[in-house]
Amino acid sequence: MTLIPFAEWRPDMPALGQWAREALNVVPAEESYRPLNSLAGVSDPIALRAQGAAWFRGIAGATKMFAGDASKLYMLTDTTWNDVSRTAGGPYAPGGDNLWRFAQFGALAIAVNGVDAPQKFDLGTGTNWMALGGTPPVGTFVTTVRDFVLIGKIGNAPQRVQWSGFNNCEIWGTSLSAQADLQDLPDGGNVTGLVGGEYGLIFQETSVRRMTYEGPPVVFRIDKIANDIGASVPGSVAGLLDMAFFLHKSGFYMVRSGQAIAPIGRGKVDRTFWAEFDETKQFFSSSAIDPVRGLYVYAYPADGGGVGGIPNRLLIYNWHTERWSRAIVECELVFGGVSQQAYTLEDLDDFGDGDLDSLPYSLDSSFWTGTLSLLLFAFDTSHCSGSFSGPSLAATVETGEFNPGKAGMRSVVRALRPLIDGGSPQIQLGARETQQSTVAYGPPASLTPAGMAPVYGSGRYFRVRATMPAGETPGGTWQNMQGIDDLDVRPAGAQ
Repeated sequence: MTLIPFAEWRPDMPALGQWAREALNVVPAEESYRPLNSLAGVSDPIALRAQGAAWFRGIAGATKMFAGDASKLYMLTDTTWNDVSRTAGGPYAPGGDNLWRFAQFGALAIAVNGVDAPQKFDLGTGTNWMALGGTPPVGTFVTTVRDFVLIGKIGNAPQRVQWSGFNNCEIWGTSLSAQADLQDLPDGGNVTGLVGGEYGLIFQETSVRRMTYEGPPVVFRIDKIANDIGASVPGSVAGLLDMAFFLHKSGFYMVRSGQAIAPIGRGKVDRTFWAEFDETKQFFSSSAIDPVRGLYVYAYPADGGGVGGIPNRLLIYNWHTERWSRAIVECELVFGGVSQQAYTLEDLDDFGDGDLDSLPYSLDSSFWTGTLSLLLFAFDTSHCSGSFSGPSLAATVETGEFNPGKAGMRSVVRALRPLIDGGSPQIQLGARETQQSTVAYGPPASLTPAGMAPVYGSGRYFRVRATMPAGETPGGTWQNMQGIDDLDVRPAGAQ
C-alpha cells in the first residue's frame, strides 16, 4: 500500500477525507511535522505581566532586547531584565489592555503604549529610556517607513496616522520643508496595526491601506488595498520584509508585496479558531514571526484562557508550505528575539595570550559581537522569558480518515509501519463503521524491533494517531513525522 501521510491539519474540513484532525505541539514542514521545543534559557522575571518585547541591533552589530510591563521598561543583560525606565515622569501607565510596541530608527529604539509620551533609547550610549524629542503624538502603534517614524491611533483621533520629519524622528507637526504631516483616514474604523519598511501598511478594523513615499508636497500617497477586511484583533498583526499577517472576523489573512491579500485560514482553521477564541480577552493576544523557519505564530486565550485570561494556545502557520499546526502552551507574550554570545574584554585573553597585537581579528570586527541567532521567544506565566529551544513538547499527529477496503467494504487492520525517524512513538488505530458513529481508538502500541506497530481494529473508516513523549533534547532522536506505510489490512465480513 502507498504511504498514508500525517496529513495537513484542517480541523474545519469534514472528518472523512485527506485532512488530519490533529497536529499538536509540532511545526508543519515540507513533507512532515517537526518537533516544537519547550521554552528554555529562562530569564529572571520582570515585575508584572509582559505587555511587549522586541530586539534591536545596536552599534557595531551588538544586539539589545527590551520588554515592558504595566509600569516599567526593561533591558535584558545575560538572564536579568534590568529596569531601564525613564528617570523623569514617574511610572508608565499603559493599563492592562495596551501593549508596548517598538520600532528602530537609526541608532534609536522607540516605544509607545497609547497612554504615555513616546520613548526613545540610544542603542549606543543609552542607560535609560527618555521622552522622544519634539512634539510627537501619543499613539498606540509605531513603525518606521523609509526615513520616517510613523505613529497610529493617536489620542482622541483613533483613525489618524502621523509621521515625523524626513530622516529626523524629533520633528513633528505639519511641516512641508521637513515633510512631517498627518492624515485622518476617512473610513475603515480605528487603526489596529502598522507594518513598516520600504512602504507602510496601515491596518484598520475594516480596511487595509498602503503608504507609498512620493515626496513633497504629497509626501505619502495612501491607497486602500482592502475594503471590508482589516485587522479585528490588534495583537494579530505581524510583518516581515514584504509580508504581513493579520486576523479579521472572517479569518486569517496574509499581505504580499503591500498589495495582494490572500486568506490563509479559510477551509483550514478559521471556524475552529473562532469557536474557541475568548474574544473578551483579545487584548492578551500577541503574534510573532520566526524568520528562520518561516513561521507566523499567534498566541491567544481559548475557552477562557489560562489564569486571568492569559493565552493558552498557539496557532502556527508555515508560509512556505501554507500549513498550520497548534500548540497548548500558556504564555503571556510571544515575540521575535535573538541569542548572541558576544565576547567581553576579559574573554580576549583566550585568543591573544594577553597581547592585543596577536588577536586573530581587529577589535572592531563583527567576530567579537558573536553569532546572531533569530529565535521565537515568549514570556511564561511567571513573567520570565525564554526561547523555544528546550526539550521537545509531547506531540500528537494524525492521518486523514481513510477506507482501505474495496467499494466501502469493511476491513481489519492488524499492523502498520510509522515513518518517524527516531524516538519512541506510540501508535493508535482509530476505527468506526459509519460516518455517524464515534471513532474508537485502540490502546497505544510500541514498535517491534522490525519497526512495526502491532495495532488491531475493524471497521470501514480508519485513522492513525502517533504520539511522541515530551523531553527529547533539541536535535535529538526524532526530527520528522511523515506518515504510515506497510499497512497490514485484510477484508472483513459485511455488517
